[in-house]
Amino acid sequence: MNTFLPRPPLPLIFATQALLIVLFIVGLGGLSLLPGFSATLAIALPEYAGLRGPLLVLGTVSMVVGLIAVAVVALLVHRIYTGCVLERRSLVWVDMLVGAFVFAAVLVVVGFVVISIGQAGSLFLAIIQALTCLSFVVIACVTLVLRALLNSAIGMRVELDEVV
Repeated sequence: MNTFLPRPPLPLIFATQALLIVLFIVGLGGLSLLPGFSATLAIALPEYAGLRGPLLVLGTVSMVVGLIAVAVVALLVHRIYTGCVLERRSLVWVDMLVGAFVFAAVLVVVGFVVISIGQAGSLFLAIIQALTCLSFVVIACVTLVLRALLNSAIGMRVELDEVV
């Protein structure tokens, strides 16, 4: 740990980590409620009961990808606070985050296809899915730009360490 690097204030780090933990716990709770919710909807809408399995799988995988993204963000926040974010290993975690966003966009497209095949969607749902997919792609691109910035900072840090 480099104590000379400026770091975010400790209360901000604690608040961020606490909120990420709450978000993770809520995500686990949502993941546990998903099968029951799916069964209730299959009973309430028997004409779409055939979509229960594929949509349950998509929902479960989406929640797991979201939980992985939250965990990676928590790890990166911890690396920022400890001062070890300017190491090459941080790029791996950022790559995982980008992968999670891209995979989430793919899941939205797969969900669109499943819903379209089952003829269960509406124009409003299609617009929401398109905007969600676009949002995930944009967030992935912004994260890639920030990854390039992090890579440059790591390079400058290595160069500075060699000079000193």
